Amino acid sequence: MFCYHCQEAKKNIVCDVTGICGKKEEVSCLQDLLMYSIKGLAFYAHKSLEFGITETKTDQFTTKALFSMVTNVNFDQADFVALIAEANQRRNSLRTLFLAAYLQKHALAFSASIPKEAQWQFDTISEEAFVEKGASVVINKDTIDDEDLHGIQECLLYAIKGLASLAVHARALNAENQNLYHFIYKALNFTLQAGNSVDSALAMNIKCGEMGIAAMLMLDKANTAHFGHQQPTTVHKDVWDKPGILVTGHDMQDIKELLQQTAGTGIDIYTHGEAITAHAYSAFKKFFNLAGNYGNAWQDQRTQFSKFKGPILVSTNSIQQQKKDYKDKIYTTGMVGWPGVQHIADRKPGQSKDFSQLIEQAKTCETPTLLAEGKVSVGYAHHALAKLLPAITEAINNGDIKHIIVLAGCDGRHKERRYYTQLAEALPKKTLVLTAGDNKYRFHDQDFGFINGIPRLLDAGQSNDLISIILFLQSLQKSLNLLHFNELPVSYNIAWYEQKSIIIMLALFSMNVKNLRLGPTLPPFFSANILTLLAEKFSLKGIDTVENDVVAMMDGL
Repeated sequence: MFCYHCQEAKKNIVCDVTGICGKKEEVSCLQDLLMYSIKGLAFYAHKSLEFGITETKTDQFTTKALFSMVTNVNFDQADFVALIAEANQRRNSLRTLFLAAYLQKHALAFSASIPKEAQWQFDTISEEAFVEKGASVVINKDTIDDEDLHGIQECLLYAIKGLASLAVHARALNAENQNLYHFIYKALNFTLQAGNSVDSALAMNIKCGEMGIAAMLMLDKANTAHFGHQQPTTVHKDVWDKPGILVTGHDMQDIKELLQQTAGTGIDIYTHGEAITAHAYSAFKKFFNLAGNYGNAWQDQRTQFSKFKGPILVSTNSIQQQKKDYKDKIYTTGMVGWPGVQHIADRKPGQSKDFSQLIEQAKTCETPTLLAEGKVSVGYAHHALAKLLPAITEAINNGDIKHIIVLAGCDGRHKERRYYTQLAEALPKKTLVLTAGDNKYRFHDQDFGFINGIPRLLDAGQSNDLISIILFLQSLQKSLNLLHFNELPVSYNIAWYEQKSIIIMLALFSMNVKNLRLGPTLPPFFSANILTLLAEKFSLKGIDTVENDVVAMMDGL
């Protein structure tokens, strides 16, 4: 295997025997073959657009398949075997339609060069055969002609996975954007072309960042349409004296349906990880069985889940191998999968998912073990931030707020991530901190106090809620009468872990944001030349010591 999709790649180089995440060689090979197959599908999907040929189900399938390959989403070999088979079957269907349309228009057969990804046909659908084929398409660094081009195109592939995940989240709320599907096909087809340059690949990455902003906007509108605006909310970390179900992940609709199905049953619903944002949405405040938030970010689940005592629903990603004595209380749904773990089927049109199995199991469970006490604040998405805009503008103008730090992104297991706690603690008192994503678990339970009645720590929500921070900062630019976005007294320090973090990075690049810091390490798929290019074009930086970074960020560097 050759996997450097995430920040935890072994020695920040590559996982080549087994994944730090728990991914085995067989799963890695199957994922590589699935990407190979999706590229082949994209070749014909992109070509078919010239003739107005589209297949809605194929568009939706493509984003789901891409999402399944995001780090810590799916580890189930059987799922990947099925996805690979379907990808090739859908490709063949599009191929037939395209060739017929081409022949009708041009009166001759299509004769252009066809990439090998679009030609591969399987003889039999089996895990063994697909693993063997997958092993033959794994990255071989010894045969890479252009390390720089390869690295920037790998970045594009990972960003596309992050983009696809946003599309899947929005699709769960009946929101779609055909332009996103079309771009995904175009970008995947781009990686199949010969003669690409680093500059053209970088331009495609930046376009992916633009589409990331569009996807985050679409998801935000869908969330607010279904669940209302986020409101500043205090979330408690203690536990009640009833059995509970714990939900981790990003899917708000799963949480809503679970709350509806457990109302009046004596079962409380707790959130974990980025699901904590559910407490802020106005639609959830009528549910008295929405208890508190249990545990920390995703990486602590192996030690914390068993202490919860009740069932756990993993709704979108960040699953880990669970301890054997608790595995029967773990449930996956959506694209999440783990061998031997129970899976809740997708909802049928017009219906809710059936969570009765979790509910019945929860009724037999003990109450959760208390992990921590205290409270945290959430709910400062763009609607709430807009209400603070006049006060923040005034505080900046009179010098009470000197700088704003955006500490967004993902958490992870590495000890180096203590940097984010230390950084937040070291920031001057006249600094506001805006955050989105589960990196906030490093510092969100601390008392940062207020500036003129404005909380110094403002949590906008999940990683995709970075769009709320962007919208607020655009309004702040106008309020301060600044000509350029980069004139704002704002610095960005993004904790990257997986593909959603990459789409966040590219989204900011697409806005020409300068001096973005990425940590705790820089992506291993970036060559030295690519890092130099990004440093020259966007002033991209890695993290330094806390002391040095605080001084530099306060100086706008």
